[in-house]
Order: sequence, then structure tokens, then C-alpha cells
Amino acid sequence: MQRRAKDNSELLRAALSPGGRTRSGSGRASRRGTPQQGRSAAASREASDYETDDDVASVASGDAWLARDDESGGSGSDGEGAAAAAAGGDWEAALSEALAGLDERRAAAREAGLATIVRVLEQRYVGDGLEGRRVALLGLLRGSAQRPRSAGEQELAARAVGLWFVSFGVEAEGAGEFAATSDALKALVADATNGAAPRAAALAALGLANFVAGADYHDAAELARFVLGGDVLGRALRTSCLPVAQQALETAGLLLTVVADSHARLAGELFAQALDAHVRALTADSVGVRVAAAQNPSRFELPRHAELVGVLEMLRHESSKRRGRREAAAQRAAVRDVLATLEGRAAAPALKLAVRGRVVRFDTWARIHRARAFRAALRGGLPAHFAANPLLQDVFDVAFDDAADPHHRAEARSVVSPSSDLAKARSLDLRNRRHAARTRYRDDDDDDTAF
Repeated sequence: MQRRAKDNSELLRAALSPGGRTRSGSGRASRRGTPQQGRSAAASREASDYETDDDVASVASGDAWLARDDESGGSGSDGEGAAAAAAGGDWEAALSEALAGLDERRAAAREAGLATIVRVLEQRYVGDGLEGRRVALLGLLRGSAQRPRSAGEQELAARAVGLWFVSFGVEAEGAGEFAATSDALKALVADATNGAAPRAAALAALGLANFVAGADYHDAAELARFVLGGDVLGRALRTSCLPVAQQALETAGLLLTVVADSHARLAGELFAQALDAHVRALTADSVGVRVAAAQNPSRFELPRHAELVGVLEMLRHESSKRRGRREAAAQRAAVRDVLATLEGRAAAPALKLAVRGRVVRFDTWARIHRARAFRAALRGGLPAHFAANPLLQDVFDVAFDDAADPHHRAEARSVVSPSSDLAKARSLDLRNRRHAARTRYRDDDDDDTAF
């Protein structure tokens, strides 16, 4: 298996090299912005996937900014591959160079290669490239996530897997690779000997992969049970593994939006079964965990509604002397929004995304949960993906009007209300196209393992 993985790596790098195929300069992706120079792999790990107090406050507060066009950030590497991508070089050449680092013996070199891959997939939409080589790339990333050689390597590889599904998951390859990827990530999460950061990154990737390539709401419900169960969320709370607990709650929130779209009662039952865990999480020693636990019940009517409201009221009035001023402010903002929904005073807070000089609003809890998941994965690259990635445009019912004049600022417009019949029809059409992609993959006689 190791020799085959190495052969696949060499073949993929050869295919990605400038001489192996046409450069991406003529493709649509090459006309988008290129990644900016990022942090080192070590710095990336230090400032890993978990939101700061400022991030929590910005997402929880009403009428807040989710991201802006000029926002920078994301993972990076000090290696030449990242520098080439940052300087506007060919992104496929940058990926090829980064892949070469995955065979290095030094963990730092492997992490630098993975950081470059993450940076490229974060900062630009590459979904119209790498035809015939996408499955091989995913296999290499999945292998890096499964091998417990270093926590930094596992974390970056898991993040890259999630980003792969954001770029390619809606295509036939995503449906075909979803089951194997889900099993690999679940194994990483379930193994308590792995570090907190890799397990949390795997949970985030699981949620994205399921959201993009899962067969239907049954898949999402099954994964939600796994995430909210005693072996993941329960164990994380018992052992005070707060990064895993926070990500489990956020991933569950994303998955429950999928279930609720097709079977609202089942989504409510899944949450009710995990209500005790959410109540425990509301008292955790982490503002991120408490905020995630507070936001998940925002969409459900619960038998123990009064008990939950009582706990949230206590959190809203908690003294800043106990938590600190910033933490208390973030917590109050999140709890205030959820209480307003549970008590029927408001539907949801409003988040805003600035893309190409225009503002897109997210004003339902389902859209907020989904926007947060993509924001956590793409970081500063969210506006670029929103402008170019058809997946995000389909999910959020947003289109861009591109004028013939290259100096014209494209306008973002919300096409339809997410609660309208047309929006529901578009969501059904997206699911149908995903199903068609899965059917094409099963009927395809080509063997992608040759790469």
C-alpha cells in the first residue's frame, strides 16, 4: 500500500507539473485572485481552527460582518510553493511543489507542503481544474490525515480534505469518495490518542464532506448521531477537550440544517436526544463551546424549553468578573440572539458578507450555521469562493452579474428569499444534481486509481 501511495504521489505530481498538462492560465480559476503569503506551518497550528473571542462575537451578534473582500488570513507556508502562489504564479505548479514535500522524511517539510495546499484551496476556487487527478489528490490528503506522524500534519491534512470537498465535492468524484473519506475521518475522530487539533479538524471536514456530497438527510442524521454521541461530544465534555467539544457542536449544527430541510421532526428528535450534552456544554470553561451550544437549539421547539431558556438567561446575566469582559460580551451577544428566537421576539440575527463591493445578508439560523462552517474552512478566502464557486452560490441562492467591462465591479444580489417556493425548488434541484453526479460516478467504467 505504501509503494502504491508513493507511485500515486509521483504520478499526480507529474500530471500537475507545467509540462504535464496545459497551464491553468486559460482556465476560469486562473482569472481569480491568487493566494497571499501566509503564516508558517507552526504559526498556522498555533492559530488553528478555533475561533477567537472576536470571531465568536462577530458571528453571534446581530447585523455583524462575516467577512470582507479585503480580509486576509488563512493557513500558509514559508516554502517556495506558497511564495509562488502568493506572488501570482501558477497554482497547479504550487500544488505540484507542495505535493513533493509530502514524501519528505522531515515532519516540517511535510507540514509545509500541506500548508501550501491548504492555502491554495482556501484562497482561490480551483474546482474547474485537476480533471482526472482529483481523486488521487484526495487519496494523498486522506492518507496524510490517517498516518499519526505528527499532530500538525494530521490537522493540516484533515483541513485540506474538507477544502477538497468545497472545491470538488459536488462533482461525481465527491460522491464516489464520500464513504471512504467519511470512514477515515471518523476513525481519526474516534481515536482518543490523536491530538485535539487533528480530531477537531477532522470533525469540521466531516461536516463539510457530508453537507456537499452526502446522499441525503439520512446520511446527515447518521453522522449527527455519531458527532453528538457519547464517544465524541460526550467524551470531549467529560475530559474537558474543549476544541473537540466546540467543533462537535458546530458540526452538529451544520448537519442538523441538512436534516431539518427534509425532515424537521427528525432534526428536533436528534437535538432533543443531545439536549443534556448541550446543557453541560453551556457551563463549559470556554466561550466558544458555550456559544456553539447556545446557538444549536435556535431552530427547535423542545419539550424542556423552559429549562433551556432558564440556563440561557443565567448565561446572559453572568458577571464579566467571572469570565472576563470580552468573553462575557461575546457570550451575552450569542445568548441574546438565541433567546430572542426561542421567545419569539426575532427570527435570527443578520450577518453580512461583502463581496465585490456588494453586501449579502444571512438572516436565518440555517444560513448562519452554513455560512459559519464555510467561513471556518475558507477563512479569508470566503469572498473569493463566494464570487467564483458555484457550490456556495447554489447553497446561499446568490448570483453575480459580471459585466463585459473588466473594470466594472460585479454586483452580488440575493436572488430569492430562502423561505420562498423558488428557493426550495433550487435546493431540490441542487440535491438532484448531486444525485445525478453520484449516479454518473457509479456508472463510470474509468478507474481513477490509475493516478
